[in-house]
Formats: sequence, C-alpha cells, structure tokens
Amino acid sequence: MGHASTQQGPPRGETSGLVARVRGIDPYVLDALIAVTLAAAAIGVVASRNGDERFREDDFIGTVLVLFQTLPVAWRRVAPLGVVVVTGAAIVLYAAMGYAVVQPGTFGSLIAVYTAATLTTGLTAAVAVVATALALGGYFATTRDDFSSAGAAGTAATWAVTWFVGTFVRVRGEQAEAAGARAAALEREREALAKEAVAAERARIARELHDIVGHALNVVVLQAAGAQRVFESRPEAARDSLASIEAAGREALSDMERMLGLLRAADGGGEALAPQPRLASVDNLAAQVSEAGLPVDVSVEGSRMDLPASVDLSAYRIVQEALTNALKHSQASRVRVAIRYGDNSLELDVVDDGRGSPKQGGGDSEGGRGLVGMKERVALFGGDLVAGPAAGGGYRVHARLPFKGDTA
Repeated sequence: MGHASTQQGPPRGETSGLVARVRGIDPYVLDALIAVTLAAAAIGVVASRNGDERFREDDFIGTVLVLFQTLPVAWRRVAPLGVVVVTGAAIVLYAAMGYAVVQPGTFGSLIAVYTAATLTTGLTAAVAVVATALALGGYFATTRDDFSSAGAAGTAATWAVTWFVGTFVRVRGEQAEAAGARAAALEREREALAKEAVAAERARIARELHDIVGHALNVVVLQAAGAQRVFESRPEAARDSLASIEAAGREALSDMERMLGLLRAADGGGEALAPQPRLASVDNLAAQVSEAGLPVDVSVEGSRMDLPASVDLSAYRIVQEALTNALKHSQASRVRVAIRYGDNSLELDVVDDGRGSPKQGGGDSEGGRGLVGMKERVALFGGDLVAGPAAGGGYRVHARLPFKGDTA
C-alpha cells in the first residue's frame, strides 16, 4: 500500500490563514475537492511513470481501479464503512491484477480508515477494522512489489496508527460533548437553586425591613410624643428627644438603603442578585465555580476581621462578578483570588490565565451588571477598581475598598 513522504510546510502565519479559509468551506464540498485532487494526482502518476517489467502496463481497467481508490473519499462522511470497503477492495484488486501501487490511492485508503474510526462505533467499527485488515493481507499476498518484513510491518503500522488516531479523536469529541451536557445541566440546576435562594432571601429581607421600619417608627412616635409634652416646660428634654428621633431615622434609612440594594433588579433583567452576602462565603463560591469546570485558588493575606456589612457584601459581589465573567468568557484553566486585609482597606485580586476576552468587562454576567456594577460598588466607598488584561496574560480585576474612614 505504499509509503508516505513529508515536506516542510509554509510559514506559520500563512498556514493559520489557510486553515481558517479551509474551515469555512462546507465539509461535503471539501471532501469532494479532496477526492478530485487525489484522483487527479493518481491519474497523473499513472500517466507519467515509465513501464516496469515487474508490473502490468497501465490501461483502462487500471485507471478505473485507481479512481475507485480515490473518488469514494467524497462520500466518506455519508458512508464511512462503505468507503473503507470500496477503497480497500480497489487497492487489493489493483495489486492482484499486477499493477504498481499508486500513492494517492493509498492516501485515499488512509483517509477512509481515519474517517471510519472517527464516525463509527460498535459492530460497524468492528467491520471496518476487519475490512482494513483483510485489505492489508490481500495486498501483501498479491502485490508484485518487493516488501521486506520490516517494510510490511511499517505499512501495517501506518494503517493501525491511523485507526487509533481516529478513535482517539472520536473519544475526545464524545468526552467534550458529555462534559458540555454536564455543564449545561449544572448551569440549569444552579439557576434553579439561585431562584429559590433569591425568593427565600427576598422573604428574609422583607421581614428585616418590617423590623427596621417598625422599630424606627415606634421610636419616632414615642420620642415625638414625649417632646411635644415637655416642649415648653423642659426644652432641653425636648431637644434630646428630637436628637433621638434624628439618630433613629438615620440608622433606619441606612439599613433600608442597604436592604433595598439587595432587592434591586439587574438593569431590567428581572432577576435579583444571588444571595451570598458575606466575604467569608468566597470559598463556597470558589467551590461552585470549580465544579462548573474552572478551578479557583483562594488565598488570604493579613488577619481576617469583621468588616462593615456593606463592605463585606460588596467585596463578595465583586469576586462573584469577576469569577462569573472568567467562567463564561475567558476560556481559562485556572483563576486565582487573593484577599488582602489592611488596617483601613480591603484589596481584592481576581486573575485568570485565559485569553483576556473583552466580554469580561462587558456586563454579560449572570447578574447583568458586569464592570459597571463593580465600579458602582467600589465608588460607594471611595475606592478604586482596575479591570483589564493582566501583564502576564489572562484577565485581572483589582479592587480596593476603604473602610474605617479611609477614603483616600
């Protein structure tokens, strides 16, 4: 069945451009082009070679058999087993009738074997293997070419390696498809759990708002009533009551703004942010992202401390947003999350090793807020945010959230 030779290819840039253009061609049209090219090359070989007394002179029958070794490649995706049988039988018959091997015909057989390995399984694949083995045996038994034991073994190994490469490609494709299906199922399950959690969180926040407003209004009513009674007789006590009313009102307003921020819908998307309110839960978030297919490493520098609730919540959301965007857009293999506790500020670093997609800053995450949402959260505390391609490749989100009066 002949031996294949290799040549040095074109420069890498030209090769990548050629590959891109080839991928844009309809696969069936591409198969037809390959088949016609092989057939033309085989006819050229037959027409140009000089006679060899060991082999039969090329004639019409030989030309037809050469075409049967090459043209069936055009149907390799439609009938992979049939193409293996036809090309193999044509090669064996060609050799048995005394013709000299034609290299493009052997390439046609190799393409047929590779395709059968990538597209067939079970009994069909077994039949393809048997047909290939019989074709090899028939060829070695009938060819007039001089084959040493090593040469015959090398030729057989070429066809065997071709089959195993095709099988490897098929298995990897099946694994990728199964992984995609598992990821989709995990995503659906995660979304369902998130919706349930959001509903529970809304109910909890509604109860808290009731408690906050009820308590503040009770304080205001009682203090206002007391101030009215002593307004003229004890003005100092009345001023104390008004001060208490002001403090209670400010505290209630602050708490209400924080609670309502959790209920804010995502830019018309109709979904609330997932209820994971504390930075201490980042390990759980990292585990979820890792289970979805993107390993996450979390490191903590400095001493953990109790942060103001608003800072704690915003820090978690920034990490969540960065990890979600990395999972969806970066095609990364790993993400590093670094949390640094300072005396007056908290720093967050989320760096992946992906391709640094612009979509990572484009607000296409599950919450729909993206980079804009992260900037809003940081701006509330007078901090700063840097998001963009990392120096060593990938994408980096760095945020600094001041607290305890540090707004520099």
